[in-house]
Amino acid sequence: MELVQLEIRLTVILSVFNGMPYLPKAVESILSQSFADFVFIIVNDGSTDGSGDYLRSLSDPRILLINQANEGQGAARNTALRRCQSEYVALMDADDISLPDRFLSQLEYLDAHPDVVMLGTQLEFLVGTVGQRALCVPVGHDDIETRLLKGRSGLCNSSLMFRTAAAIACGGYPAGVVGEDIDFCLRMCEQGRAANLGRVLLQYRLHTAQTSLARCRELILATRYVAYRTICRRKGLPTPTLDSYFLNASLISRWRWSIEAWELIQYRTARIQMASGRTIRGLLRFALLGLCRPFATIGRIAGTIGTLHRRCTG
Repeated sequence: MELVQLEIRLTVILSVFNGMPYLPKAVESILSQSFADFVFIIVNDGSTDGSGDYLRSLSDPRILLINQANEGQGAARNTALRRCQSEYVALMDADDISLPDRFLSQLEYLDAHPDVVMLGTQLEFLVGTVGQRALCVPVGHDDIETRLLKGRSGLCNSSLMFRTAAAIACGGYPAGVVGEDIDFCLRMCEQGRAANLGRVLLQYRLHTAQTSLARCRELILATRYVAYRTICRRKGLPTPTLDSYFLNASLISRWRWSIEAWELIQYRTARIQMASGRTIRGLLRFALLGLCRPFATIGRIAGTIGTLHRRCTG
């Protein structure tokens, strides 16, 4: 597919590695946006599950499909970034769903706030066809950056829209590492301000095959390391390697990372089970969480009890 040369304001980037069976819904949610004047760059990062066949079947003239050997999500996004000629870039993951007014809402905000270089949205979880309320992410820059510097998510990466020039200035995404999302967001915070809209404009899919579940402890360690490395860089201190950071960490820190990984797996699995009709199993997992982390579990249980049960029609 050839890139149509138009004067466009927005490029959408979707990197795919084995995105089936959720990929078609993700793509459809982009192509049906109320703001339709964009180029849609899809990088097939060495998929082996039929994603490539599906992507080659698409005929929308806005789509530019790039096929490459598997290099990881950071490298795939950088491949797309090098092709961007627009003012703004919007990200999308292959298993999520963007609600119809996402792009229009984000463009209007960024146009009205020139100091903001990176903008996310609120989200809801999507389990199968069931929407579930998620905890809110902060809307202001200071709160977002504070969370990022603790190695915690302050923005949902697949909901991001950012200024292309700022992303290029910060060097894009690090390739071949875990925790590239937080690294990118922290360096973007050095280019300008970050914000989140107060509206839910993305459905973030929960399923047991997610990398965040399969490699949960590795992800938590990597995000803490990225945050610590950023603090060292900003203070002009020597930056340790990931291995030395882990080896020098206290036993308490290592124990805490393991607990956090276990907690996240139990929490997300419980939500998946309850949305799938296995209520008893889900409640038992929540009970285990409550025994280990009673106060932290209260908000999560409230979010699950407040399930929206909104069926996805996109």
